Formats: sequence, structure tokens, C-alpha cells
Amino acid sequence: MDASALLRKPEGSTTGAATMINTSENTSEDPPPRHSDVDPSTSGRAHRHPPPTEHTQSVSMFSNAQRIKMDNVTFHSSQHVHNAQDGRKGGWTMLLENVASNALHDSSARFDAPKCDEDTRVEVTKELMDWMQDREAPQRLLCMTGAAGAGKSALQQTIAEECSGSNTLGSAFFFSAGDPTRNNLSCIVPTIACQLGLHNPALRDAIGKVIEDNPLIFKKKIKIQMDMLVVTPFKRLCASGELDRNTFPHAILIDGLDECSGEENQAELLSTIKHCLLDNDLPFRIFIASRPEWAIRTALDNEPEGYLYRLAYHIKLSDIRSRDRRAQSPQWPTQEDIEKLDDLHEHELANIVKSYYDEWKKRYESHGFKLAEEEE
Repeated sequence: MDASALLRKPEGSTTGAATMINTSENTSEDPPPRHSDVDPSTSGRAHRHPPPTEHTQSVSMFSNAQRIKMDNVTFHSSQHVHNAQDGRKGGWTMLLENVASNALHDSSARFDAPKCDEDTRVEVTKELMDWMQDREAPQRLLCMTGAAGAGKSALQQTIAEECSGSNTLGSAFFFSAGDPTRNNLSCIVPTIACQLGLHNPALRDAIGKVIEDNPLIFKKKIKIQMDMLVVTPFKRLCASGELDRNTFPHAILIDGLDECSGEENQAELLSTIKHCLLDNDLPFRIFIASRPEWAIRTALDNEPEGYLYRLAYHIKLSDIRSRDRRAQSPQWPTQEDIEKLDDLHEHELANIVKSYYDEWKKRYESHGFKLAEEEE
């Protein structure tokens, strides 16, 4: 068999690499054979450079090679490969460099992340998961607000783990005021886009291509980033059938919005979520947890500027409401008492009362403590 037969790539395959290529002078003890001496039985070897053919010319590594010896030739076919040209980084590599890995729900930086204890928050966890798994629910945004210590992050972590276990977690981002990689907006869109891209190879390639074509995208406003890296590729792939919106992991979790520095940045993120994710026909369910700071409070208010009021499913979380009452007297605290404390708690005045609550709980039987009734 002549060498051109060996170099001819199989039908439907692309050119691959040989496991061994020797372009040096022949080191064999035997002299190189003449054309007439080539043994047809040595089908795995070629000792002479074949005449140029369409196939050999396409294999650039063999250009002008002499006395080629190849063993166990293997060709590989690959799809969805983007090669960086002129030494430039690939788009996906650039994306990874702008991801805040500490913000992931399973990040090693959050190894001691709080989560709900077993048999606690059962009802609210079920309520959250029921909403999260209902792809047909008209409200696609859930906002959970509560004061510091109300257990928002613990609930978010629990929901993130449950969503991950049921393959519904698209992405998660946990803000932290003390971590410079996740206390601002610089990495939130790349981090969300990266996690979404890992669920679908076509989406990953589309995101990488956008970055290769727009290497300065990470310097743009987050609205532009969200539209270019998430919305446009996602909608295009859904339309082409390369991505099934009915099975794609659709939960997006954002915890600690209040820990993003600057109320104007918090407002910008809420506006981006509204205009990019909620105003477009996308399957995502977005769950945001935050203290009731100005940005989220204004967006959720039943006022003209409250642009999220009718779009959001709003849960006001109270730590006091979730306390274990099994060891307490059925007469105290009454539901009315809890409602009074809860109302104060939501206005952050009850933070003072809350600091003493545990101590009062231990001593109320011996001291006969009872909340004073408000005068009519």
C-alpha cells in the first residue's frame, strides 16, 4: 500500500495527529528500499514520501517531509472548538478570569456557609421550592427581605443545595461585604453566564464567541453584559432548537444584595434583572434575598416607582416567627404578640428587642414576663 492511502483521512473525519512522526534521516540498519521493493504487507508503514494528493496537501505537518514513518495512526473529529488566533486568549478563558468563584454556593471559600437545621423552616422552604419548580407561575421573581440575623442566607443556601440536587439550579451568586471579589457588580454577570454555559455546550460556545468578538465586554455596563452574554445567546439557541428551555436548569439565586457596595449599584442590578431577564421571554426563576434597604424597598413599594411590586412574589422573613415554640407556654407569646414584634422587626426597631429575646425566653416562666398590651 502506498503512503497516500495511509494519509487519506477517513470519510467524515477531520485531520488528527499521528502518535509518532519521524522526519529525520532513516535510522534503520537496512538501506531504504526502492519503490519496487516496498512490501505491500507492511500496510502500517510508508518509507517514501507519496506524490502530492488532495489529502496530503491538507496535512500541513507533512509538508516537504522525507522518509516518514508512522505507527498506529489515529484521526480525531471534534466539534465546538474555537481556536484563539495570533496568541489571543479564547473567549471562555477570558470569561473564567472574570468569574467570582467565591460567590458560588459550593465554593470552598464558603465551606462553613449557614444553612437551615433539619426540621426547621420546613414550611417556608417548601413554599420556596414549590414556587421555584413551577415553570408556569406568572411571577418569575421572588424577593425575600428580612433584618440581619433573620436567616436569609441560611435559606438561600438550603434552596441552592436542593435546586442543585434536583438539577434546577442554573446559577447562584452570594454577595459578601468583606470579600472584594463579591461585594460589587464587576463579576456578577460573568459568574452567572459561566454557570449557565456549563449546562449546555452550545451555550458555552456562543458565550465564548461573543467574548472573542468583544474582548472589552467586561468593561461595559452590566445591562449590556447581561444582554450580550445571557439573553441574546439563550434566545438564539432556543429558536434554533439547540437548547430546550423546558428542561434547562432555570433557578438563579442572588443572596445578600444589600452587601453589594453602593445603593446605586444595588438599584442597577435590580433594574438589569427587570429589563433583561423579566421583560424577555426567558424561563428563569430569580430568587433574591436582602435586607430591606432603600434600593429593594423602593422597587417593591406599591408606589409609582415600585417597578417590581407587581412582578415579584415578596416574602418578609422574621427570625422571631420561626422560633421553636414547642417548649414555650401556649399562652405566651401569643400569635398577636408575635405579629406585633414582627411588625417592629420589619421596621428594624425590633433589633433592640431581639437581642434580649433569647434571654427572656429562658426566664419568662420564673419571672412571669408577659408583653404589655397596647392601649386602644
